[in-house]
Amino acid sequence: MYESVSLIQVTSKFMPTRAPLLLSFLAVVSLVISACGADAPPAAEPTSGPTVLAPERLLTLDDFTAVGFKKSKTFDVAGLENAESAYYGFYGSDPYNRAEYEVRFYRTHADARAYGIGPAEERTGKDAILKSDQAGWDEGLKEARACTRSAGGDSSNCRISRYGGYVIYGNVILVCQGRSALQSRDTCDALLAQIP
Repeated sequence: MYESVSLIQVTSKFMPTRAPLLLSFLAVVSLVISACGADAPPAAEPTSGPTVLAPERLLTLDDFTAVGFKKSKTFDVAGLENAESAYYGFYGSDPYNRAEYEVRFYRTHADARAYGIGPAEERTGKDAILKSDQAGWDEGLKEARACTRSAGGDSSNCRISRYGGYVIYGNVILVCQGRSALQSRDTCDALLAQIP
């Protein structure tokens, strides 16, 4: 009853006049089919420890201020084991839209890794310790707190950290503003990209 017709026969029948249209249609269909099966993986939070960059670098505050970092406060490092100095400040290419940072300096990269990771972990992320009676180092806690308004807008919750994460750059622990570790990494990168 029905005559069996293959795609090749149909294609050859329409080839002289409609070949470009048919080939374009088949190309679009194959792209749509391949795109449906290949979802891009979602961006994931870093889970394998801190980001370590330029372990050979030994930086000073001057390296940061020379590229536009604005030091706002000098922290007492008496409770920050083996740290040489620590500062709170701002950076941003737009002076009206700057991010907040803590810059902690150690004598060497090895010291930054050995002594700086614990206090940086304590200050960053959703599990940050922001109460002075619980924190290992209580300098800068006021600056580290980010406040959010409740749904009614009447009261604030200041128990979350404004710092989502940090990086180790040479002898520096750089704690950076961001709601997540990924946003903080972008904030860290924006400043570190300026350092020659």
